[in-house]
Amino acid sequence: MTAASFATSLASGLSSDAPSLMLTASGSSMGKTGQIRRKVSQVDGRTLAEHVCAFLREQHPVKTAQSVEAETGISAHTVRKWLDQGNAPSGPAYDALVRRYGAPFLCSVHPETRDAWFAHVARMQEQERLEAKARQIRQRLTDMREGHL
Repeated sequence: MTAASFATSLASGLSSDAPSLMLTASGSSMGKTGQIRRKVSQVDGRTLAEHVCAFLREQHPVKTAQSVEAETGISAHTVRKWLDQGNAPSGPAYDALVRRYGAPFLCSVHPETRDAWFAHVARMQEQERLEAKARQIRQRLTDMREGHL
């Protein structure tokens, strides 16, 4: 095969419509730049904003924006924009919310990921909280039975 015939056959085998794939050593496709592969659950901005607002309102039913500012350092003005206009938090604000509210926040914002590591952490934290509360109740009952109250 001459160089000219090789170039002609190569050019005829390629069309601008056909996707070009690069293969790995095993022969599987490497994918294309810009191709979306959702292996991790993703949530759209509107849904994220709704979940964040619902969580914050549940945590702080009164003066939500001011309470969030006091706990996270995120300005009340910014929090009000989320609550009133349905805006999603920026990356740094989302990070501040995660640092303050932890696994329960992540579970609330991503309810579709029940098997995620943070769902496991949230269950453990809730169990610890309930066990501590049970210890307090048992102690109060003991004190009451012994006449200390």
